[in-house]
Parts: sequence; structure tokens; C-alpha cells
Amino acid sequence: MARYEIPEGYTVGLLATMPRSGTWYSFYFFEFLDIYLSGRSTLNTRMNLEIYDSLKLGKISVHSICPGFPDLYHGSHRERWNELEFYVDGYNYGYQKFIGNNIATYSPALNPAIRIIYLFRNPLDQVVSYFRHARHNKNQHKIVSQGTDGSSVEMSSSSEFLRLAGLEAYIKQYFTFKIMVKTYPQNILMVPYEHLKRNPEAIFVKMLTFWNKTFDTAEERQCIQKALNSCTPESLQNIEVALQSSLARDQMKPGESHIRGGEIGKWQNELSDSDVDFAETRLAEFGLTLQQFELT
Repeated sequence: MARYEIPEGYTVGLLATMPRSGTWYSFYFFEFLDIYLSGRSTLNTRMNLEIYDSLKLGKISVHSICPGFPDLYHGSHRERWNELEFYVDGYNYGYQKFIGNNIATYSPALNPAIRIIYLFRNPLDQVVSYFRHARHNKNQHKIVSQGTDGSSVEMSSSSEFLRLAGLEAYIKQYFTFKIMVKTYPQNILMVPYEHLKRNPEAIFVKMLTFWNKTFDTAEERQCIQKALNSCTPESLQNIEVALQSSLARDQMKPGESHIRGGEIGKWQNELSDSDVDFAETRLAEFGLTLQQFELT
């Protein structure tokens, strides 16, 4: 993560995302929007600290727990939360590599001006999508857990991943935002991926408004449409062709795309009623329920 200074007067924004929840889609939307508004010619293809002059915004896009949570939350679920583990560092990579060293900027308890948007997917679709994605990931193509005898056991299905690693990692990230938004609702906007999928223009405008950007002219509003047209699944796959790699550059299978449709309710083809019951029981340990999410 490069170190840049966010200009004075610019909104400091954090776009925190659950893996497989529209991370690259939203990244490229804001990239194209700034290009069309500012006239710059270079498209960034790696996530960094983006300074968007046209939006008066300094933004980072990362997978991360909610800044401030480890220091501020001491509720009844804290000890159980401490025991949860991320299957891989990717779920919290942004916090480990950048946010944790800049906590005074990104914690709502320390910076009342911070504006955090959290983009997340329903847990059933998320674990199914993540399991599929990891099968050809350069570092995770063998999705393993520890057997009872201490050996590594490869997971062979979304069901196994849900039960042995995926839901645990989901809860460990999601729970931090669910808790922190109660105390800092003016600083944190939680955005279900399903809303973004169904009505991208309205949701992106909502996100931009949260980041203090309004669109007052027809020309500006037209730029939103142009940005949406530039980050359709087909357009993003064309970027991959140009990169000769998936968007995240993390796939080892030639031609493998980061974009796979993002259907809502795809879990119904992969998970059983028993898996759903397991998820409900596990979520309940943290005061959560599947009824909080849009599953279909």
C-alpha cells in the first residue's frame, strides 16, 4: 500500500469489503467515474490509496475488520470472537498491512470525519463463491483444514468449507461492523451486495452521497451511467484479457476469470438444509441470524 497524503478538505473514505462481495466491481466503478469526471487517461488496475480529485475523496479498498473494533468492543461475545480464526489472511489483509498502522485516521472513535462503507454478501452465497474462487487461487488451490490427528485435510465441497473454515471467517469480519455501526452510524454505511447487484446506480449514488459527493448537473449524472457501462461483467473480463490475468492476479489456471456472475441464491445448488441449520446455529452464537441477510 503506497503512502500518499490525502489533501486537506477531501473526504477520507474506506471501502471495506467481504471477499467475493463486489470488491473489484466497486473498485472499477469509482475508477471509471473519476476518469470520466476528471478527464485523466490512466486506469489504475491495482488497489491502492486512490486520490480522486473529481470526487474530493481519498479512498482505500481493502478486506478488513472494522477499524477500532479490537480496542473498543468488550461485550459478551468478545472472548468467543477472539477464538475465531480467519482461514487465510486475505479476509483481514488491509487491516494488517495498512489500517492498523493508520488507526488514528480510520477509526471512527479517533477520527469523527472518517466515512467507512462496508460491502458484504449473504454468508451462504459468500462461502460458496469463495470456495469456487479458491480452487484455482495461486496460494489456496488446496483448501485444507486440520484433521483430528493434526494432519491437513483437503476440503472437497462448499459444505465442508462452510463448516470448517468459511463461516467462521465470515463471522469474524462481519461481526465487527455489525457491532461498530451501532455506536457510529454516522461514520459507517453497511451495504448488502444484493442491493448493489439489483440496483447498482441507486446504491453507488448512495455510497457517493455518504462520501459527501453530490451530482448536480446532467453531465455529472451521465458520467455515472458511463462508469456503470464500463464495469459490466463483459467489460471487466475485457480488462482481464488486457492484463492477461484475473483482476486480482491470483488465479493459476490460464483464462480463469475473477468474474463469475455473482448470482443471488446460488447457495441453493450447493448447500443442504443441514448446512443452513448449521449456519443458523453458528451465527446465533454471536447474536446473528440468516434472517438479517437477503438469501434469494
